[in-house]
Amino acid sequence: MKQNWIMYCLFLLSCFSPLSQAKPIIFDNDMAIDDWAALLYLLHHPEADVIAVTISASGETRCKPGIANTLSLLDLPGDVTRDIPVACGDDWPLDGYFVFPEAWRMDSDTLSGVPVKKSRRTASKGHAVEVIHKALQESTKPVTLIATGPLTNIAQWLERYPEDRARVEQLVIMGGNLDVPGNIIVPNFTDGHPNTTAEWNIFIDPLAADKVLQSGLPIILVGLDVTNSVRVTQQVAKDFKQAANTPSAKFWDQVLDKNDWFIASGEYYFWDTLAVMIALDNSLCEGDRQALKVVYQTTDKPWKQTTDMGMPDKRWDGKERSHLDARTAGSLIKDDRYPPGKVCRKTRPEVIFRGFREVINQ
Repeated sequence: MKQNWIMYCLFLLSCFSPLSQAKPIIFDNDMAIDDWAALLYLLHHPEADVIAVTISASGETRCKPGIANTLSLLDLPGDVTRDIPVACGDDWPLDGYFVFPEAWRMDSDTLSGVPVKKSRRTASKGHAVEVIHKALQESTKPVTLIATGPLTNIAQWLERYPEDRARVEQLVIMGGNLDVPGNIIVPNFTDGHPNTTAEWNIFIDPLAADKVLQSGLPIILVGLDVTNSVRVTQQVAKDFKQAANTPSAKFWDQVLDKNDWFIASGEYYFWDTLAVMIALDNSLCEGDRQALKVVYQTTDKPWKQTTDMGMPDKRWDGKERSHLDARTAGSLIKDDRYPPGKVCRKTRPEVIFRGFREVINQ
């Protein structure tokens, strides 16, 4: 009888625990600089229940360091006992040979040189797609998917488990652009690149992005149209430094110090961090609904500056890998044959930066 009473009390506590009231979230990302902040924000937020983290290894980080860095960051908020599945996806995009600049990949692999303690956690043995599927199947509530890297994992999951779509409350994507220029050309890294119209995440794997936009999932697109309003300035970094008092915040303060050159360049924005904040509070996204497709034309004249010929000649589905036209790949165009999704146009930058400071310091 006593044992039954104890079990009943534990059940009641679980029902009223913060996580039981929180929004279940799967975070699919490529462990680049702004993903570190985005992940820590989710881990600290009382309304976020991170049920899986998957690595889009076709993006900025590579699989092994991306996994190790994720496991270490999961420890920073202090709950080292909670098991969160972490897994990696394919190392290459669905089609094409595009890659991020090597300097960016090295920075992602090394957390900008900021040291973190090696975690005792272990990664999941399965592929990212299987981890996404399992997390969705086990969740008792509709899940928010957040994708802040190339959409390789999300596209493969949709193809393998289309029945899972009913379990997704929303898919928030950091990627794309409509009425502002692309961001492929970055001084000192991609000077002379022919693409002026695309955003990096969509450019790297445009086939995957097109498949996702065709899916009919409830999509919120957090692209350059809105992320351009959340530039990380020296004042933003200064304000954060003055507030930093948790291990997570102190880590992020060191990242900002290491990237003072990036901040000074005026090229650093809260891309992925804005996406996770909008995922938790949709009111931070003012926008409209658009039906969009992604351009991915083939070519026999690859642009070698962003091409990795070391990729397998066979794609994930056994077909021959094609070279994609770097001039237009990843561009978004309106197409009424596609299901519409919400495109964010405006947000509230002061609320974003203040909210990030407050949450990560809790």
